[in-house]
Amino acid sequence: MAASPYRVDRNTLRTNQAFIVLFTVVAFVLGVELGRWLVLFTGLVMALGTAHPAFALFKQVHQRILKPAGLLKADVHAEDPMPHQFAQALGSVFLLAAAGALFNGQETAGWVLNWIVTGLAFVNLTVQFCM
Repeated sequence: MAASPYRVDRNTLRTNQAFIVLFTVVAFVLGVELGRWLVLFTGLVMALGTAHPAFALFKQVHQRILKPAGLLKADVHAEDPMPHQFAQALGSVFLLAAAGALFNGQETAGWVLNWIVTGLAFVNLTVQFCM
């Protein structure tokens, strides 16, 4: 069996997940008035990063800042990046829907969607299991 032609830097993914968890938790702590903007920002970053790697702001932090500074090295594995891309796309849809709900006074729906993304990103970050 031939080796996978795909490569994934898991530390880049972990950095992305850490930012998602951080920003979605901080959004909740800030409350609906400020938090909805952070939920919207995070959802947009995820959507744009799914569309093109150059726009993946959270991943770029690892690639352009943390790795060159020697703070986080590469952790490259032969694996298909598509499941991660799909998960990010789905997470961005959930966060954009959460932001829409929060901007339209549907706080419960907005925060539930936000916490779903937070929980899934946290699981992926801590145990490397991508649902």
